[in-house]
Amino acid sequence: APMPKFRFEYAQDVDTVFALITDREALIQRCEALGETDIEVNVVDGDGSKAVTIVRDVEQELPGFAKRLIKPKNKLVEREQWRTAGDQKTATGRLDIVGTGGKIDSTIRLSPSGSGCVYEIDFQAHAKVPLIRKKLEGFIGDTALESLRAQHEHYKAVLTK
Repeated sequence: APMPKFRFEYAQDVDTVFALITDREALIQRCEALGETDIEVNVVDGDGSKAVTIVRDVEQELPGFAKRLIKPKNKLVEREQWRTAGDQKTATGRLDIVGTGGKIDSTIRLSPSGSGCVYEIDFQAHAKVPLIRKKLEGFIGDTALESLRAQHEHYKAVLTK
């Protein structure tokens, strides 16, 4: 299946947006703004790289078919490994829905666009259940898109304050 893609344009430049989306306090605030709980954020600076880990509990409405497979409240562990590539920042990401076998692998790019920048992410959802695997992967993917939209609307609001 082709990977869903999410794209978000910022008026601010790459460095400004990157500083925000890899800042521990800003990430905690983002999670709180989205109603997530039991939040732990860790950011490690490497040589020209940055590793971000976000652990949080997320509660959501589940479609009927998913109710037997997933609890309404789940712990998510998200890891992003960022590096600088010319005037861009790129990352590989992985999100695990703890205890469900559900995960999302992603590639992220933050690149200049006019006087601002654009955040783009390609991702693939994986579920380990027989029969309705595709359906569940679709649900995980749709949920991820919704969350990304909310995250970046939050960032945009923070940056325009």
